[in-house]
Amino acid sequence: MKVRSILRLLLSAITIACFMWLLMYAELGLYLVKISYGQINILLNTEKIEDILKSDKLSKEDRQKIGWIEEIKKYSVDSLGYKHTNNFTTYFNQHNQPILWIVTACKPYAFEAYEWSFPIVGSVSYKGFFNKSTAEKERFKLYMQGYDADISEVSAWSTLGWLPDPVLSSMLSKSKARMANLFFHELFHATYYAPSSVDVNENLANFIARKATLRFLKNDTVELNKFLKSTQDDSIYNTFIFKGYERLKKVYAQNAGKEDNLRLAEKEKTLASIYRESFDVKLHYPKRYKEYNKQILFVKNSFFIDAHRYDGLSDSLNEVFNKKYGGNLKKMIADLKK
Repeated sequence: MKVRSILRLLLSAITIACFMWLLMYAELGLYLVKISYGQINILLNTEKIEDILKSDKLSKEDRQKIGWIEEIKKYSVDSLGYKHTNNFTTYFNQHNQPILWIVTACKPYAFEAYEWSFPIVGSVSYKGFFNKSTAEKERFKLYMQGYDADISEVSAWSTLGWLPDPVLSSMLSKSKARMANLFFHELFHATYYAPSSVDVNENLANFIARKATLRFLKNDTVELNKFLKSTQDDSIYNTFIFKGYERLKKVYAQNAGKEDNLRLAEKEKTLASIYRESFDVKLHYPKRYKEYNKQILFVKNSFFIDAHRYDGLSDSLNEVFNKKYGGNLKKMIADLKK
């Protein structure tokens, strides 16, 4: 009888534990099912690149761009030491429709990103959705909790080599330089990825991709010059945004402990000032940054923390690249792979 009682108690405890686990992780489980369904739905509707090239579905220009992708992939392995993957061997036609959105959020008076935790990848400061209305609900939920939240369309993403990422039709609308930068970035994620280190992963992918693109385009003077100008613009604009980031940090520190209405007033005044100054930044292609300027006012902290997520470590990475590796990109990538 004692054994049976112990077993009943043990079974009850396990049942309660399972029930509590389901309550705690039901939302995460449902999200993972939905995001997996979206990813699988895309993979099931892809066509092999070799097959689509035999058809008449692609224009002459798109065929040429598919050829560029093959060159980029080969260069990434042979000249840079990237990991070989089966990525970008298939094609998915979006029919001019966006297919993925990400939500990010940040505390209103501190640059602390909201994070989600997932299996394998760990803590991540953004959350992807294949359904825009679901993404908007997530953004609104975070907004109601007091966060500065953002939703943005994504033109590419990486499954880190777990699944064969397809070429999306929207990717073929880009210039050769922009395509190279995009693919070097995404392919790098399949080569190196540190769990729970989003800022490091994205900064490294951006840094490596820019350097790789400059090397890849060395014999294409026209594309190289355009890319140099756009990267110079990015550097100038990021410097401006990071100065705004520091200004806001100072404002938040100076007004800590004050009533929310006073903190909000100082924050809004500083954001308005940064927004006005953004139109005076001297750039080669100022039109590219008009939408970014608007986000200063509407996305607020989330906009600034997003900028840091992708380029906040650029200067320090460049110092390591030059001092430790003597400008040898392949050696740096080899060390990261270890």
